[in-house]
Amino acid sequence: MKIRKIYIVVILFIIFAVGFKFLVLQKPDTRLLYTVQKETFIETVQVSGIFNKTSTDTEKATSEAAYKSAVSQLTIAKQNKQSADATMWTKKQAVLDAENNVNYKNDNTTNPSTNDDYTDLEKFSIDSSLVEARKDYTFTETKYKEADIAISSAQAQLDLAKIAYEDTLEDEPFLTVYINEIYAPKISVGQKAEITFDAIKDLTLTGEVKSIDKDGTVTGGVVSFEAKIQINDIPESIRPNMTAIATIELIHIENTLTVPISSIINQDGKDFVQKADGKKSQLTQVKLGERGFVKAEVLSGLVNGEEVLTRPDSKSP
Repeated sequence: MKIRKIYIVVILFIIFAVGFKFLVLQKPDTRLLYTVQKETFIETVQVSGIFNKTSTDTEKATSEAAYKSAVSQLTIAKQNKQSADATMWTKKQAVLDAENNVNYKNDNTTNPSTNDDYTDLEKFSIDSSLVEARKDYTFTETKYKEADIAISSAQAQLDLAKIAYEDTLEDEPFLTVYINEIYAPKISVGQKAEITFDAIKDLTLTGEVKSIDKDGTVTGGVVSFEAKIQINDIPESIRPNMTAIATIELIHIENTLTVPISSIINQDGKDFVQKADGKKSQLTQVKLGERGFVKAEVLSGLVNGEEVLTRPDSKSP
């Protein structure tokens, strides 16, 4: 009788374990699910920066002088190239004349200048003239080629001086920020931004991106791009050189379907998701639109209300 009771307890324990497995352990983990629904798809990035002060008259004058000097240096570099070009062709003609004299000497015994036979000294002088003419031509040709380098350098200096000069002429002070290379491709002129200053936490201002550099700057192995944000309706409490944080709107799409980036599987150049009610490893192809860093827009393949796994299997469909 006692043994029978033990069997009954074991059987009940097994039934309980099996039931627990199916009722609890097999229950979908809702933390891994995402419900596809129409929403406003917004994605932003935050960057810090410094509010530029308005340039003084002295700074404007100094910047203008540097700009005019750069213009002058470029003009001189171009003139030097023209001069080097003229000199090079003059030296080239000298080489041709020296070659003709050597050829004549080699074909004739009489010096046309003296009507006497060439002396050894005259022959040596004619041959030496050709050697020197060729050296002079090579030197001037090198100078001509170096002139292009000088022009490129002067042009680069002029471009920098022009940017610095134009910055001093801006009517509105800007917030200068530095965009990481990861986000830079999604930043463009005209994008909206919200700005908060470290010194005035309860104040939020609006603005927009006015410019972003084409060339990045490497600092400590990190590439960033300088951007300028114009701020609307700047209050008097904002002072030059104050630090601020700008929240730039990268994506803003009204009434669209989205899925998390973590739910997307790319295979053979196509995008798929795994529906929560589908069989394991059964994938659904989707067509994506705007792709952010957190979510992506779904143009087709899913409908409002469907659930997808945010960490799906990556097996082939």
